[in-house]
Amino acid sequence: MTAHAKLQPAPREADHSDAVVRTVWYAATDNRRDAFALRYRGYAHAGLIAPTPFGIYTDAYDELPTTLIAGLFRRGACIATLRLSFYVPGASGPVLPCEKVYPEVPALKAHVDGIMVELSRLAIDPSITNTRYRARLYAAAIRAGVSACLAMDAKHLLVATQTKWRSFYEHVLDFTVAGPAQLYPPGDVPVVLLARALDEGLKRRIARNMFFKLDPDELADLKIRLPGLVRLAAPAR
Repeated sequence: MTAHAKLQPAPREADHSDAVVRTVWYAATDNRRDAFALRYRGYAHAGLIAPTPFGIYTDAYDELPTTLIAGLFRRGACIATLRLSFYVPGASGPVLPCEKVYPEVPALKAHVDGIMVELSRLAIDPSITNTRYRARLYAAAIRAGVSACLAMDAKHLLVATQTKWRSFYEHVLDFTVAGPAQLYPPGDVPVVLLARALDEGLKRRIARNMFFKLDPDELADLKIRLPGLVRLAAPAR
């Protein structure tokens, strides 16, 4: 699987290959129906939400200007999605979805010295049943999220994930548990809160991992493009 970061998918011959997955980044003001429809299909298939005629699943945090949505596309179809929620120290109002679920979050926010990002709402096309490919697609979505965090110079990462994925974050990226499993809506699936600093240690892990390793040109492109898609409000004075 080859991951390419683009703001919007551009048709080309390589896009007709199953091996190419392209990442599209959406601001809160963009049309994100492809990503929300994929999220709906994944959640409905897992029994987390009831079927609806609208065919999308979204919540209030998707509408915040501090939110980015990633859509991973193969052959022109969105097959995975991930949400990034950004918090700037001192900003007012809840911008991290996890802070309404985990009582540990206020203390974490109180001690941050830079941008904190929560990765959540990861969904994969339920029609993809190959277990190995699904695992690689999951990793590709997380790689996209971490790439965006690096490009935005984030300092702290939070991940709300089902307990079955906990070992992935612990062993691959050295996350630690920040909050015990809670019933993170929707559904009644236990979701654990994991955290770690986006520090030199994580950067070295990424550089040594052939799958997560970032191309310098890819990161430079994201540094130029992503800041214009998310509004990180300065703290009120």
